[in-house]
Amino acid sequence: MNTMNKFLKYTAIICLGLLFVSCDKLFDDLEGDLTRMTQKDMVSTVAGLERLLANSYNQIPMNAFGVLDKSTMNATDTHGSAYSINVTSYWSFSQVRAVNMLIQQLDEALENNVIGQETRDAMMGEALFIRAYMYFASVRALGGVPIVTEPLDEKYDGGENLGLYVPRSTEKETWDFVISELDKAIALLPASRNDGSYRATKWSALGLQSRVALYAASVSKYWNRAALGNEYQAVAKKLTYMESSYANAYYQKCIEASEAIMNSGQFALYGGATTDVAKAADNLYNLFLARQDSEFIFGRSYETGVPTASNGFDFGNSPEQAHASSTGWQWGRYSITLDMVDAFDDYGPGGARKDGTVKTRQDGQEDSYVTLISQPASSFDPSVNYIKYDALEDPFADKDARFKAWVVYPGCNFRGVKIIIQGGIIDPEGKSAFYTNKKVSKGGKDYFGLGAESEGNFSGFYKIDDNNAGNWYSTGFGIRKFLAKEPVVYSTNPWYDIRYAEILLNYAEAVVESGQGNAAKAKQALNDIRHRAAFTDNIDLTLENVLHERRIELAFENDRSYTLHRRREYVTNTGGIQYRKHALVPTLDLRGADPQYIFVRTNVFHSDIDKIPAGLTTNYIDYYNGINNYNVNKFEPNPSQE
Repeated sequence: MNTMNKFLKYTAIICLGLLFVSCDKLFDDLEGDLTRMTQKDMVSTVAGLERLLANSYNQIPMNAFGVLDKSTMNATDTHGSAYSINVTSYWSFSQVRAVNMLIQQLDEALENNVIGQETRDAMMGEALFIRAYMYFASVRALGGVPIVTEPLDEKYDGGENLGLYVPRSTEKETWDFVISELDKAIALLPASRNDGSYRATKWSALGLQSRVALYAASVSKYWNRAALGNEYQAVAKKLTYMESSYANAYYQKCIEASEAIMNSGQFALYGGATTDVAKAADNLYNLFLARQDSEFIFGRSYETGVPTASNGFDFGNSPEQAHASSTGWQWGRYSITLDMVDAFDDYGPGGARKDGTVKTRQDGQEDSYVTLISQPASSFDPSVNYIKYDALEDPFADKDARFKAWVVYPGCNFRGVKIIIQGGIIDPEGKSAFYTNKKVSKGGKDYFGLGAESEGNFSGFYKIDDNNAGNWYSTGFGIRKFLAKEPVVYSTNPWYDIRYAEILLNYAEAVVESGQGNAAKAKQALNDIRHRAAFTDNIDLTLENVLHERRIELAFENDRSYTLHRRREYVTNTGGIQYRKHALVPTLDLRGADPQYIFVRTNVFHSDIDKIPAGLTTNYIDYYNGINNYNVNKFEPNPSQE
């Protein structure tokens, strides 16, 4: 069992050992003699200090295996169509207090010769890293928050002594605090662990600083895209306020942190450059099945030795045809949209980039979507000159290796099974049926609307309007990224919270946005990512290209939600423009001599005109979450709470 896994075990033991005293109370020195005594024991040994540190690691709000990207145009829940400004927030000052206490205790332990200087510095770096991560999650979602760097025990006396009531800092002050905390952590943390543990290193802190600085720079540069007026208290006091003049300093900090990692010689893109698409797809799939140290910078392990302590992602999101057996669960819950599939490029001549929009019509009108496809009022027109394909998988033959590695698509082979995703059928007389398993006979053979007679032998569009039967994809595509090679109930693959590809993309974006840094190096970083995916050409360093590669490379890792949030790019339906998520419905066409497939572009069932008449939209005021109990804590409310 590695060191981080021991951390997780120790945390559970502590809570049980205190006869069910809560973990929050464990770190509260006001909870009574038992807690005081236990805490005293823990700070008198290295093992005890590590247990305290383990608890704080467990509180890092990294949202491992989260599904935030299902609230973007990239994906959706199989039985929903959420679209919302939704990023992981953090508001737990009991846990911040626990870290603050640990920081004090480390110095006391050094003074009492419990630990030496090297151990103290390394553990102090970890504590500062954790606290910075907590504050990062707070500021990105809430704006300025109280900056508390020591345990607060005194009660408010009604006068100048505020005790536990610390006022909010400005948003900029909070961003700057996070970056300065990481500077301290970088100076203290070791460059390597050499034990396979998941504890933070110098590179972890630099990686987080690269991310934080880019986030702060983007919010600054693009704050006016969703600007809020001074009529809100928090804006007037700059608690929820940034401005473009701040941006370049943050971009420069991102560049410096990213370059430190890039120049270290410690990291490389797993698998490296190749011109073999199949090899690239294999590398890109395997990357997420185990920790690959060349690309891993920080993350979370699930190899605890306890079967139920898994990430759970595989069981809930495997396709209907190839999932682990169990009752009381729904699988196939992660449907990838056609919008995202179209974004994956194709390979053109010689392996160069080519537009990847899925070709469905002879007239090239790929921006036309059928409404209400399964209803009598459907706008589906069978006379449209659709492209005819012989096999379900044919439209995707030239797709990016990342698509092949990370997406379950119609006709693909996964876990030794041909995945059938079909949503419609057209009989020999031209009558169509969608989202129903209608049987049609032709030439002595039976054909089915969903691709097979038995519901266990197809993976899409079944019971699409039944929220309690969420086992079939509703967009034509599912997620393959993170799924094991064989069906598992308890999956133990790790979570890459920070990986090298993100650092390269952060660097390229900061350079192109600010004009600072080394443009040639940024272009090389951008193209290194593409060459790992078997593209052979070099693309220019433009903001459009960088953001496109970011959307593809970091797909389904929550990054899309954060990118839209920091750049203030969530859409709104103002100006008469409607936004909807889209699906691709493979349809068996029996009108010709031989059965063939057409592929119909349509609105996702849950995003159609009858479900969301106005289309998907967001409210700019929601870029800042509300603050819980702001009155009790004597805080100014955020704009959405006024």
